[in-house]
Amino acid sequence: MQNYQHKILTDLDETGFGVKYETNLSAYTPPHWHKAVELLLFVKGRVNCNFENSSLQAKPGMIYIINSHEMHATKCSRNAIYLCVHILPSEMCKYVPNFDQLRFSLAFDPEDQTKAMAYEQLRVHLTEILRLTHEEGLAYKLDRQARLFAMTALLVKHFSQPMPVEDVKLQRSDMQRLEPILEYIQLHHSEDLPLEEAADAIGLNKEYFCRLFKKNMGVSYLQYVYQVRTTAFCRDLENTDDPISEIAERHGFRDPKMLNQYFREIYGCTPSEKRKFFREVTIDEPESDWD
Repeated sequence: MQNYQHKILTDLDETGFGVKYETNLSAYTPPHWHKAVELLLFVKGRVNCNFENSSLQAKPGMIYIINSHEMHATKCSRNAIYLCVHILPSEMCKYVPNFDQLRFSLAFDPEDQTKAMAYEQLRVHLTEILRLTHEEGLAYKLDRQARLFAMTALLVKHFSQPMPVEDVKLQRSDMQRLEPILEYIQLHHSEDLPLEEAADAIGLNKEYFCRLFKKNMGVSYLQYVYQVRTTAFCRDLENTDDPISEIAERHGFRDPKMLNQYFREIYGCTPSEKRKFFREVTIDEPESDWD
């Protein structure tokens, strides 16, 4: 997605892995999902993650996993940093035939020494992968790739459960129907995006489309559109000196009241206050409360 501040080190490669080192300045990512399993190592700051049926406030040193096709949204404190590893199920099926039917969870009984040791091994692998992103030695790609496979093997052996095939099909069919709409919103968020046209585009009546969207995304269609517009607006607010009214128009906000409403809901302040924060904050500033 184009709306979030991050440095992409590698896209998904031919082996099905992708590694990103993300730095966010009080960033918000609207609800979304992807086909890859996502493993996160939180390095600095705090990240508030909302999932389909739960939420988590992550702190440095924590590891979390997001399953394929699992809806999630994130909000980061200032200068938050985390390592993100993507694992593509379709490629992992070459090694584990039912990988795309596995569901992963890192929750376990602390008394379970086997899983506790496996969790610490995961942390070691992720920490080394993070180190290797900054120290490109002669064989760093081989070292990183070996750790990616070893880490995935730990997930399969100790932190996976098979899902019933019918549950997998039902979950993914709804999401795949919505995927073209979500991609279109990302690319055309500044344009008028009537609800009726979105429903027609995937062959659904308006009422059913609204229920389907809310069920899978956790927010209404219009809320999602405005969330995408607001995060794109905030990115330009940080990275340009353009007038606020000009940025708002560029991202589809015709009504200043609507912009202020959604901006305050997401960031807890006005656009003017946020721009002032962006200009004043420094990378060495100590971590404080949420902004």
